[in-house]
Amino acid sequence: MNLDTIRNDLCLDPGIAYLDNAAASVMPRQVLQAVTGYLERTATTGPYLPSFRRETYARLEEIRASTAAFIAASSEEIAFNKNGSEGISLVAQGLDWQEGDEVIITDFEMLSNLTPWLLLQQTRRILVRTVVSNAQGLLEPLALAALMTPRTRLISVTHLPNATGAVQPIAAVCRLAQERGIMSLINASQSFGLLPIDVRALGCDFLVACGRKALRGPEGTGILYVRAALIPRLTPVLTGWWNSSFDPERNSFTLPLTGKRFEAGCPIMPSMIGLGAAIDYANQMGIDQIACRVARLTAYTIERLLSIPGAQIYGPESVHDRMLIIPFNIHGVDADKIVQHLDAHGVIIEAGHFMATPIMKRHQISKMARISPHYFNTEAEIERAVALIRELL
Repeated sequence: MNLDTIRNDLCLDPGIAYLDNAAASVMPRQVLQAVTGYLERTATTGPYLPSFRRETYARLEEIRASTAAFIAASSEEIAFNKNGSEGISLVAQGLDWQEGDEVIITDFEMLSNLTPWLLLQQTRRILVRTVVSNAQGLLEPLALAALMTPRTRLISVTHLPNATGAVQPIAAVCRLAQERGIMSLINASQSFGLLPIDVRALGCDFLVACGRKALRGPEGTGILYVRAALIPRLTPVLTGWWNSSFDPERNSFTLPLTGKRFEAGCPIMPSMIGLGAAIDYANQMGIDQIACRVARLTAYTIERLLSIPGAQIYGPESVHDRMLIIPFNIHGVDADKIVQHLDAHGVIIEAGHFMATPIMKRHQISKMARISPHYFNTEAEIERAVALIRELL
């Protein structure tokens, strides 16, 4: 991994240090060019020039194949959507629930992996059970096993929670689910493009992710992996010309037995083109190399933040249990003021409750600041952020 090359691929304005990659990262120049190149061509030839449209849809299937390979799935198991939230809702609304069925989630979930299940609790009378993570913000398999009952149908866990940065033991979660005949859903929205993911090795039934975060793709991109055997059992929430065919003689329609089953209407092609380019770029960098560099930057950031008087960092104490996301507060300083001061000097971080109320309640706070360096960031940028915080103090 050549940092000079990576930095040359950035399109950021000079002087900006972007350290808010957990919210959304910045696209490499190659991804931007892929998107704008597609848009320029639609403007010059028209989006439905027959040869161009054939080429476009062929490219979409190539991207489906590269996406599948990126997580060790098959092309038939991949559906495209707009974001991770949509993927979770497609699963939640598509399964055939019975009154009294149970879903287990964790206490570190943000709203996207909470409200879809609470909605089912209201409308379908399922029961949502919450497993409490340990003091480090990590899910303990024994605590999860203790909550399982004969009525448990699905476990839904976030791989890398947005308010703790604690890398969760998803392999152990999926193994427990398999042993009990329970379905598993992994929300990989923060880890997709950051950590190696192998759905075959995990044995998960569903996996959702978005492209705008660690992968560095455009906004409006998401994927849904559905294990092949479960595709017929998941009813699509949306249907249209893209994912159905109609038989006028019988006045009936059919749906494909592939991931396309969960896509309705015209694909958002500029975003999909960008997603494909982002996956190509991540493959060029190497996912293991990306993970190693981010791990080093995470440890470095924690070390430098802890040098600030009054600094408190939330999440695992061991740097080996965390990645990318570093939530913190400075005693006596409002988190929003930290963000505003850094913003005024071209350093971008974020503050808020991150829609993870149980985590805020656990730490008896209402908000936190969050810094999230990615592999294109430098130690000098982190030092700059720390110096600005010291200046504010």
